[in-house]
Amino acid sequence: MIKAWLLLTLLALSACGNMADDLNPSGDDLRPTIIANTTGSQPSQMAADFTAPATNGTSFKLSDYLTGGAFVSDAVVLYFTMWCPICISHTDHILYNIIPQFQNRGTVRYVLVDYVSGSIASTTVSEAVNGYAGSIFITIADENQSLLNQFQGAMGKTIVIDKHSVIQMNEDFRTGDKLIQTLNTILP
Repeated sequence: MIKAWLLLTLLALSACGNMADDLNPSGDDLRPTIIANTTGSQPSQMAADFTAPATNGTSFKLSDYLTGGAFVSDAVVLYFTMWCPICISHTDHILYNIIPQFQNRGTVRYVLVDYVSGSIASTTVSEAVNGYAGSIFITIADENQSLLNQFQGAMGKTIVIDKHSVIQMNEDFRTGDKLIQTLNTILP
């Protein structure tokens, strides 16, 4: 019995290949180089336009809120939510602590991106159950998770796009300090 277990363990470990890289990382940044003004998901890149259904009965089209659009804003903030307690805590922090700091400084559109509910009907229910129906947030349904893929999203991912479609921030929400810092650089 012990021989069989040992043999299976050694076999499993041999399938891992050379583990030296995992144990002794090089420290080299192997991520692809970000090229400014190309379409992508990272800061200094341009956000590709998208349209998603909103709980207010309309569609949210990013370009409508950028230079040349019908509702030009200084910034669009996307927050990826799955309606969990952590997301609700972040959303409440944005609503009650961050948004008031910028109410008299330009125009910011705050968008909750529901990437888990799967339909606009389910997103509408989630928005209402969690207390955000009728709030300043525009809530959209990422029905096929295309926005999740486009922005390399995840729970709590926060994206800030300026009026020229340039991504200024793409990172996980932590304390809100980075969001505040980013909006301070964009807004008049």
